[in-house]
Amino acid sequence: MADNSGFPLKVLENEIQDKDRDIVRIDPEIMRTLNIAEGAVVNIIGPKNSANIICLSLHPTDEIKDNKNKNYNKKINKNTNDKIIRIDAKTRDSIGTNIGDYVYIKKIVLAENDNRPGKKNTELTDNTANSIIINGSCINFDKERPKILELLGSLQKEVHMDSIYYKCYANGKKTLGWDFFHVALDLRLVQRLIEIHPEINKQEAASIEERFVLWLYAKFRKRKLDYHMKVSEIPYESVTGFRLNPNDFRNIEDMESMR
Repeated sequence: MADNSGFPLKVLENEIQDKDRDIVRIDPEIMRTLNIAEGAVVNIIGPKNSANIICLSLHPTDEIKDNKNKNYNKKINKNTNDKIIRIDAKTRDSIGTNIGDYVYIKKIVLAENDNRPGKKNTELTDNTANSIIINGSCINFDKERPKILELLGSLQKEVHMDSIYYKCYANGKKTLGWDFFHVALDLRLVQRLIEIHPEINKQEAASIEERFVLWLYAKFRKRKLDYHMKVSEIPYESVTGFRLNPNDFRNIEDMESMR
């Protein structure tokens, strides 16, 4: 039963495709109960240590196996011993646990607008002024959103950024069966990805933001995920009046010589 120490889950090996991805997978029913979103950062508490790590739902095959053992939709505060969490060897070693042991999972609750010095946020703020906003469309957004978040999370892991610098949310529009959504990517994440992926600048587009979206679209296509995507908003510094480049303007002597 869940308490202040977290929710108990039995440790199993990670799926082959999740090796070295720094994620854990748990029962989607538990995610709903604890109000954990797909791709959220959770706290895993082991016998020796704890770790903050991205959480995804179990693959459908795991859910089927779990359904065979018990009524899946009963309250999960009963018979929780068969609820599992899949953790890779690296994370198991860091928290001091083994396959078959039990660990506790806790949702990370953040204080809103906490601007104290040294305080690190682990979620992208609702203020998207410093983010690239991408418009997207797909069939059945509720089903596709976890896949989008999973790819964005894997890209962030590549650049070793601890906080979450992306969001994916529906914009409420639906036309002829197509759901429309937005992806917000913090500029810090985009810039880090550009640094380690020089092929982004080789995309055929006028702006770096458009080149990045073309590259991101290709990433989705490699996973056989076909979404329509385009840049919606690009953050710009708000200025008034004219701006002079101090390294490129004419001085008084130049003006005299032009008379």
